[in-house]
Amino acid sequence: MRHAGPVGGAGYFVTPRDGGSLGDVQLRTRRLPLSAEVALSILAAVAAFAVAGVVCAAARHSHVPGLVLGLALLAVVLAIARTAGIMYALPVGVVATEAYDWFFLPPLRTLDAGAFSVLGLLIAMAVIVGAVTTTIARNAVESERARGNLADEQAALRRVATLVAAGARPSEVFQAVADELARLLGADSSFVARLDDSDPAKGEEPRITIVGSYGRLTAATPVGTRVALEEGMMMRTAVDTGRAASLSGAGLQIGPFGAVAADLGLNKGISTPVMVGSRLWGVVVVGTNGDFQPGAESRIADFIELAAIAIANTEADEQLRELADTQASLRRLALLIAQGEQPERVFAAVTKEVLRQFGDEGGTARLLRYELDGTATLLANEGSSGPHVVVGGRWEIRPHSGLFETVRRTGRPARVDDYRTLPGGSAFAREGLVSAVGVPVHVNGRLWGLIAVGTSHDRLAPDLEARLTEFTDLVATAVADAQSRAELTNSRARIVAASDETRRRIERDLHDGVQQSLVTLALRLRTAASDLAIEGKAGAEGQDGEELADVATGLMTVIDELRELSRGIHPAVLSDSGLRPALRALARRAPVPMNVEVHFDERLTTAVEVGAYYVVSEMLTNAVKHADASTVDVDAEVTDCVLTLRVHDDGTGGADPERGTGLLGLKDRIEALGGRFDVHSPVGGGTTVICRIPTCRPA
Repeated sequence: MRHAGPVGGAGYFVTPRDGGSLGDVQLRTRRLPLSAEVALSILAAVAAFAVAGVVCAAARHSHVPGLVLGLALLAVVLAIARTAGIMYALPVGVVATEAYDWFFLPPLRTLDAGAFSVLGLLIAMAVIVGAVTTTIARNAVESERARGNLADEQAALRRVATLVAAGARPSEVFQAVADELARLLGADSSFVARLDDSDPAKGEEPRITIVGSYGRLTAATPVGTRVALEEGMMMRTAVDTGRAASLSGAGLQIGPFGAVAADLGLNKGISTPVMVGSRLWGVVVVGTNGDFQPGAESRIADFIELAAIAIANTEADEQLRELADTQASLRRLALLIAQGEQPERVFAAVTKEVLRQFGDEGGTARLLRYELDGTATLLANEGSSGPHVVVGGRWEIRPHSGLFETVRRTGRPARVDDYRTLPGGSAFAREGLVSAVGVPVHVNGRLWGLIAVGTSHDRLAPDLEARLTEFTDLVATAVADAQSRAELTNSRARIVAASDETRRRIERDLHDGVQQSLVTLALRLRTAASDLAIEGKAGAEGQDGEELADVATGLMTVIDELRELSRGIHPAVLSDSGLRPALRALARRAPVPMNVEVHFDERLTTAVEVGAYYVVSEMLTNAVKHADASTVDVDAEVTDCVLTLRVHDDGTGGADPERGTGLLGLKDRIEALGGRFDVHSPVGGGTTVICRIPTCRPA
């Protein structure tokens, strides 16, 4: 509290601000023009002289002691000085003194022209001195008030700047601006609102979103409230003209805020545009139940001009943080793709990053792919879910059914503000979701699917579509790469499966056809040779019997070689009994000692078993033919739906997949199964091959 009481005739007082801290007060003034106050002080002096003359004459006839009368007159002058100021007290004091001298103390004066001249001169001098004193006092008050206002504004700006320097979020800075502005003006309510994007060519009215509020407006219009600016609203005037606008009384009840202003009893409001650089960023609004002090609009403009710099800085910092977060997200996705992760993992990572960047606690992010039959497949979900949310499941898309149908039909971002009002939105409402935004994903120039973000809160950010679209444009590359990798993997898997099926068919044809025919023929030759030997015929017939026996023996050798060949094409034991028996059978026939450890009993998919078997078979052949190995160790185990196969020999090493088609073919086979094929073969240190093959799809 800087002053109390009147100074130089300018009556002013201080009152504590509603909702402010103790000692937080506002200076209010009541002031007339100086010329008017001069005229009033002259009239007061004339009236005071007449009254004082009558009182003094009556006191003299009543024999009132002079001291008592003098003290009474002095008390009246002091009372006038206290209530009306020196501008009135000084002339009244002069004429009261003259009346005391002329009408109470002897000798009594005669009121002639000379007496009135003296009286007029004294009044003029008193008024002039009072006017000068009042002007000086007023200037002193104004100067101190200006210094106080400047100090308050600087302190408020320092607090806002401190938040910005500390890296505060924009929401915190916006709230601080609303708080500080209300405190500066002694306003009962205030808010800061950002101007939303709108298209006047389409007849869209400007819209604002409240980003910070103070006082009772906080409950009535919380942060996130979106309002259309109608004609006649002071905020619309401020936006259209780029200048401050004010309304009072019934004028405040225009538009969506009318009922709020009436409920809060706001009597006057001021709206000022906020310019960030050369761009109209938004508006600030302050309201009061009483009246503002003079110059409130200019004070708001001065404060907002500097506060806009803080707003610009904090938004720039936030954009840098968002850019850094986006780049970090894209790096994580690129790393997954570079590591050859399954598309399911890439899709799950995409939704996780989307929820981290744009969602909130209790919300959800989903990636869906549009199918040719009019349905959508849920590829990944992060966050909240319900019984209807099954990754891999298909959702029917009915005409005009909501977000997914709108994005598919228009190929543009879409929004649902309240699922609770949609007939088909009950399932999402049961999840606790209130609103959602969907953005299309285009791959290779066509609409591939969409990314949707839902929230359990009442509102999503008004610029979410634009921000999510920018992110989705970058994510589409990751989705396309994952899709291409999946298609390539599936194509390679189909080729490998077709090759394996051909091998199995050849093995069956050899076993059931040619091999059986040769065995039958060999048995017949042996029987014929035995019959000739029993008959004991000599000569040519004896020689024929011996030749038949030799042919039969040679034929059995061919059958053994054919049987061995058929095992190499596709061993029947692999199809009939699984990987463990097939590897043990391979070890029994191996030309060098082969140690086999299989740490699981369950059967795996045919493709996985065949791929693992041929890795071991090929590495055994290479170890014997090229590496001069003396032993081969095989170890296989299944952990977390991944088969890890390790084959090691103690040969000469130096194997390189790039220099031979054998290892390269094995690498292609394993990668076609979605696995990894790693070779470690230092010269002189043996060769180790480690394969990791997924045995089941991620949930």
